[in-house]
Amino acid sequence: MKHLILKSFTIISVVLMTLSFSYKKSETIKKIDYYGNATNKDQLSIIVKNELAAKRKPVLFFTATWCGPCKQFKNSLNDPLMLDALKDVTLIMIDADVDGEREQIGLTKYAVRSYPTFLRVDANGKVIKKTDGGAWDENIPKNMAPVLKKFMND
Repeated sequence: MKHLILKSFTIISVVLMTLSFSYKKSETIKKIDYYGNATNKDQLSIIVKNELAAKRKPVLFFTATWCGPCKQFKNSLNDPLMLDALKDVTLIMIDADVDGEREQIGLTKYAVRSYPTFLRVDANGKVIKKTDGGAWDENIPKNMAPVLKKFMND
């Protein structure tokens, strides 16, 4: 009987260890709050270059505190569909409400006219792709994720 209990315990232990090693912790989306201003435009370029060097996809995310779709997007970032769609992405969050200079970066340099707006940029800050919250219907992960996944991977 003792031998049977020991054998059962060993089998259960091996199964549990296998499961724990194969379990992949859920990834999170890297977010950087951009605190630069119009007089220090190089800071944004440095952030983008660092993320590209780290094999990540930097995306400028223009947002505002009063923006309902922006809030819904932010609240859904831990959803599995969104984690998959934004894999290896770094969201560089530029909040237009923080100060007028950040809003001017969006308006003048990147022609941002609505929120949320997402820009994929190269190492020189040149826009590769642009999309906004109007690209999908209701702001829920099952609508946002496919659009964002295509945006990130094309």
